[in-house]
Amino acid sequence: MRTHLIVIIPLFLAMIALVIAGGTSGYFLPLTVGLAVATAFVAFAIIFQYTRPPPEVKQVPIENFYIWSDIGESGAELRRLSPGDVEAATRIASADLGSLSSNADLLNSRISLLLGREGFEELTREKFNSQTEKLSEDLRGITKQLKKGFQAEILSSIEQCASQADRIANKLYDFQRGKSEVVHIYAEPLRRAAEKLSSDLRLAFVNISNFMKSTPAGPESS
Repeated sequence: MRTHLIVIIPLFLAMIALVIAGGTSGYFLPLTVGLAVATAFVAFAIIFQYTRPPPEVKQVPIENFYIWSDIGESGAELRRLSPGDVEAATRIASADLGSLSSNADLLNSRISLLLGREGFEELTREKFNSQTEKLSEDLRGITKQLKKGFQAEILSSIEQCASQADRIANKLYDFQRGKSEVVHIYAEPLRRAAEKLSSDLRLAFVNISNFMKSTPAGPESS
């Protein structure tokens, strides 16, 4: 690190003041020592100010999707099962939808971080995170339902969640239009995440629906 001239000057003056204080006696000694100590404090304060590392810039971890679960095609393994493997199918569907539920939670947390920040006043006024919170809650509910087996209403619930994710993605797309580049940098990854979540849910819907149709008891299997 290059030493700034403004750091050297106070330190040099402090050393001179201390030398003078050492050679002073009598009435002026306490005053000289006091001035020398004060100069030294100022010098060290300036040194600290100019040599400390810059404070870390705190940014919203919007694009931090490293814990996003990429499960490939949701429910794809159901196609490998025979119609009678309902228990195995339930486990597979529950695991895949559980991962998608975690992704919805992550999306919700990232969007919630935007509210109240400059440039995102519109989303704050509309309480946009209420939409992502509902999506997270609904997906958690579907995962719990699957523990009881396949039920006909699960398909409609998955379809509704996919539509919710679509609306979130569309809202973020419309919101970005005409906004600053900073807003776009934060919002675009979230839009893509919502779009991907919708696509994954629709794939899950198709694969679960096909398996339920193939089971001997039909959609009401459990």
